[in-house]
This record gives sequence, structure tokens and C-alpha cells, in this order.
Amino acid sequence: MTSRSTLIEAGQITSLRVGSMHRYWQSKCRDGSLPLRAAIDPTEIPRLLPYLVIAEIEASPMRVRYRLVGTQVVEDNGSDFTNRYLEDCNFAVEDLLHECYRRLVETQAPVFAYYEWHKEEWQGAKGAIGANETGFFPLSSNGARVDLAICLADPNVRPYPPGTL
Repeated sequence: MTSRSTLIEAGQITSLRVGSMHRYWQSKCRDGSLPLRAAIDPTEIPRLLPYLVIAEIEASPMRVRYRLVGTQVVEDNGSDFTNRYLEDCNFAVEDLLHECYRRLVETQAPVFAYYEWHKEEWQGAKGAIGANETGFFPLSSNGARVDLAICLADPNVRPYPPGTL
């Protein structure tokens, strides 16, 4: 398998779903504070639910545990990784994901990533070639420290042209 992956800026996002989630998350920020998990109301974003992941971020040492994985994310990955730690999932872009969560905690701001794959051996529903944009949005149980993330992974983006990463 070959792939390209990198962190991207918010202005590079082409996914309407990631953009929609970003605006929704921003609407939940009050007085410069991080949104609480309770501020996220699934009934307000029903079309995004299949693409969402909620991850718990443990502080020391930093570890990421997936608490909820949307049905489309499960389908696109070929498995449900709910209640598993990131390092136990064998993702091809594990290093990129670690970096996204690290930056999320450090900056207390959204982080965006792009991942493209070409998997000859994998013939998923969308075929062996694809691209994904993901937004990672910080949440807090106390309004101050990032201990949760809500992520939206959109596997329906066009691959970036060669030489653009």
C-alpha cells in the first residue's frame, strides 16, 4: 500500500462535511472556552453522525481511546475500533493521527489532516484508491483542558493533485 498524508490548514479543506462540522464546533465555543461534551447535540447534526468519531484523550502518558465510531467510519475502515486505543488499531497513518491529537491538546484548537491511499489488496466499497479529509475538534469535560475530541472523517474527497502536499 502507498499513501500520502499530511496536516493541512482549515483553508485547504474541500470537504463540505468537515467544513460543516467546523462551523458547528465554532458555534459551541462560548467566551473563548472549549466546548463541553454535553454541548454537542446529535439531533443538531444528524447527517454528520455516520462520519463522526469521539475519542477520549488520556493525559499522562498521552493515549487516545476511541469511545464512539460512526457507521460510515467503520465501513470505510473495515472494522469497528470502538473502545480501542489508537496504537492497537494498526492504522497506516498512526503517526499522523498521534500528531493530530498531540497538536489538538497543545493548541486547544481544531486540527485538519489529509490522507490518500492506494491499496491494491483492499477492495472496499469505494475501491482501492481514495482520499480522506479529517477535522479534529477539541472538547473538554471541565471547559479548560482538552480530554476529548470529536472528529469528522470524510472519505469522499478528491485526491489532491500530485505535488500539492
